[in-house]
Amino acid sequence: MPEFINHNEEAEAVDLLMEVEQLAKLHQFCNKNNFERVCVYILSCSPYSADTEELNNTLKTVFTVYKNFK
Repeated sequence: MPEFINHNEEAEAVDLLMEVEQLAKLHQFCNKNNFERVCVYILSCSPYSADTEELNNTLKTVFTVYKNFK
């Protein structure tokens, strides 16, 4: 995962973590240079969530990332 983040491939990292239902781990790979791109991409994908639980997890992840970077 850090390889994707470090090489400006945030969308691929998010897609992969969403596919394996581990999106909550994403916040540990974000940094001050990419957290906004990551959150915008996650929010743009959120309408396609399969169910309410997945949507909630997605939004919680965005909240956590924003909270970590104020």
